[in-house]
Amino acid sequence: MRTAVAVGGAAVLSAAAIGGGLWLAGDDPDVPDSGDVHTAAPGCGVLSDQQVAELLPDAVLESAESGPLSGGENTACTWTSAGAAEDPETLRVDLSARFTDTSGETPVTGDEAAQAGFEAMVPVRGEDVALTGDLPASVWRGQAPGTAELAFHTDNLLVRVSYAGVDQGFDAARDRAVDAAERLREAL
Repeated sequence: MRTAVAVGGAAVLSAAAIGGGLWLAGDDPDVPDSGDVHTAAPGCGVLSDQQVAELLPDAVLESAESGPLSGGENTACTWTSAGAAEDPETLRVDLSARFTDTSGETPVTGDEAAQAGFEAMVPVRGEDVALTGDLPASVWRGQAPGTAELAFHTDNLLVRVSYAGVDQGFDAARDRAVDAAERLREAL
């Protein structure tokens, strides 16, 4: 009889813990909400091999990482033409899906979280550019010569593009970053 009571009690406690965990997960900011357009960060395949070849001839996908992000999910992709071209080029794309957070008093939508991330990422020296469809973006000089950084957000997805060309100035790097962002915009 004691064994039956102990086993029954353990089953009830286990069911309560699982049910409570599922109930609490309803307010988990790390899970997509029904209002979030992007329920996961897109993978590196968002840019086709042909699009990458048009941007960086002879480039190969050097790294592809994805995983959880506080309040969302992130994918980071890096293509490089080092070793295949006289003037090595690198393109890095970060895609961060931000999820709605209803755990606080005032809910923060995924779109609002992506907008806040965009505003925090862009430095004062950022130059506003409009992508296709008048989507606002900002581009700025990177740390090293010949680099450009660009950011935009669409719905609850925050996108950052980094381009580096060893022998190119900022204007050429800026044009490449904008071109990459346009291709991403079309794909998204």
